[in-house]
Amino acid sequence: MLELAILGALKEKPMHGYELKKRLSYLLGHLWKISYGSLYPALKRLEAKNAVEKAYTVKEKTRNRYVYRITPEGEETFQRLLVDTRKKSEITDGDKFSLRLAFFQYMEPELRLWLLERRRNYLEERLKEMSGAGKPREKEPDSYRQGLYRHRQEQLESDIAWLEELIAQERTHIQESRKEREAVSKEEKGGGKIVIEENPLEKATPLQA
Repeated sequence: MLELAILGALKEKPMHGYELKKRLSYLLGHLWKISYGSLYPALKRLEAKNAVEKAYTVKEKTRNRYVYRITPEGEETFQRLLVDTRKKSEITDGDKFSLRLAFFQYMEPELRLWLLERRRNYLEERLKEMSGAGKPREKEPDSYRQGLYRHRQEQLESDIAWLEELIAQERTHIQESRKEREAVSKEEKGGGKIVIEENPLEKATPLQA
């Protein structure tokens, strides 16, 4: 996860270690704590894979800092890691899903929609399990447990509503993009027959347990 986050941050601009840690903490601080003890080993691993390189050094006070930048190999690695959704945990794990969401701008709209819908479906299933028949939590005598249950339920409902908004936005974006492509196609072909593209959702990588 950290390597994906580093490559995504370096796509914005080259950064030295301190800048990179600060940027990652801003983007992902709600997911996990970024430390130099994990950052620099990850940078070394990426450098060994030719995914990042030391571009130049900058002098700050009494020390020189290496500025890292993403390489063409790193661009390919980032894209591969970003769209790799073969594991079910990429949808069910909130941290992994949030990490991808932080870099959604680099995904194709159809894959973004595919991931959003599956995350929503997963949360809806969890909500059904919590509020399903045969689970009389309302009879729980402990008021704190009742409050905890209500809090979890409200969180799920809030997350589902938020995902619904994102899904609606993504569908609108996809529809508008298709209309634009069709208009261009008509103009290029002089009103001829439009070739219907294969459904991009069918190309999405299926989840594995």
